[in-house]
Amino acid sequence: MDGLINQQVIFDFVRKLTDDFLQKNKPLPRTAKLTKEIRENLFHGKGTEWIRVFVFDKYPEVDECNGGWVLNPRRSAYGTTTTILVKPAIKWLDEHEYEIDWNEKLTN
Repeated sequence: MDGLINQQVIFDFVRKLTDDFLQKNKPLPRTAKLTKEIRENLFHGKGTEWIRVFVFDKYPEVDECNGGWVLNPRRSAYGTTTTILVKPAIKWLDEHEYEIDWNEKLTN
């Protein structure tokens, strides 16, 4: 009777379901760099300089030095790599979504 159920097919099916679930329900990272993926997911796909000017500079409360969620928004003596604290960033961006003019243009 061992041959009636193909265990490998069941294992493969369960593995696929588990992989799909984990991919869709990935836990958020604690921190992130200002990568293309983060820019697309949090900042409407805006470029790095746009984010620095219209979010980091315009809203100084987001700077970690002021109790915010971005470390090193610009190159300084404290560091050169911008790091986002993801969960506080999502919360703040949700609360300020309509204050930010996402259509604003950078001037040359």
